[in-house]
Amino acid sequence: MLYWSLEFTHSMESAMRKKAAILSPLLVLSLAFPLLLSPSLSFAQETAVQGVVTDEAGKPVKDARLTLIDPERGLKFVLKTDKNGKFIKVGIPPATYKVTVESEGFLNLESEARVRFGMRENLEIKLKRPLAVPGKDEDMTAGSDLFKAGKFDEAIERFKKVIDKFPSNYEGYFNLGLSYLKKKEVDQAITALEKAAEINPQSHESLFALGECNFVKGDSEKALESFSRAIAINPESPLAHYNLGLVFYRLGKNEEALAAFEKSIALKPDNASAHYQAGLAAIRLQNFDKALKSFREFLRLEPNAPEAAQVKTMIEELEKQIK
Repeated sequence: MLYWSLEFTHSMESAMRKKAAILSPLLVLSLAFPLLLSPSLSFAQETAVQGVVTDEAGKPVKDARLTLIDPERGLKFVLKTDKNGKFIKVGIPPATYKVTVESEGFLNLESEARVRFGMRENLEIKLKRPLAVPGKDEDMTAGSDLFKAGKFDEAIERFKKVIDKFPSNYEGYFNLGLSYLKKKEVDQAITALEKAAEINPQSHESLFALGECNFVKGDSEKALESFSRAIAINPESPLAHYNLGLVFYRLGKNEEALAAFEKSIALKPDNASAHYQAGLAAIRLQNFDKALKSFREFLRLEPNAPEAAQVKTMIEELEKQIK
């Protein structure tokens, strides 16, 4: 996979300041209906859903996330598997639920499960891993080399050949999207990256890139959604929080912007750009002490930055306001 986060974030910053999945997912739901016990027993009418999540080899999948939604009543339940891949929810209302199962390194699975009154429904769920493109695939290797050389048109043709051979290949779509983004062909990039995110919903990289595309396109709401989803998957990404702050700042949501920049700084204290943007957001909030502190830290980290003279002027004005 191409590594791109730092390079592509620069394109966003300038606006303000500046692997494979060949097999389709398969969810095996095995419903075991135990005999009704005597009504005199307290658990005879107990309604529950339980089961186990395993991989194709039968090994338990720890910390898999199961979401059960009753679309008719809007009910939603989120479960997590234990170290043995097991889960249980007692007292769940009877209904036919939409079931989504997610776990890092596996393909998302979707199906339905019927939960009946007084029954314990047992779900046996098998997750599949995405199949990787053969490491020596000629087109993938050539496409990656062409991308690094800045020959994006040729790289695009190679990645398209990868997709022709492996139609459900996440990496092919992801790299194709990055190539289009480098050419500033944002709509084509979005199409490819949305497909990548569909194939591998747990990839924060594709969501991050989608956020970049939508930001460049000026669609702040979609950028906000993409960066928020990326952060939900990888909350320790300072760049994702920084870019989220840029979107909030553009939308005029200054408190949220400042919080996002401060989170980015907490994760990466030497991020000078985050200090700069935090200062701008703080000015909008009339928090001059905070702005002053942020701008001073920016100058400490990047004393020779192109904005240094402007920041020094802002510091002088802020000092007058505080006195």
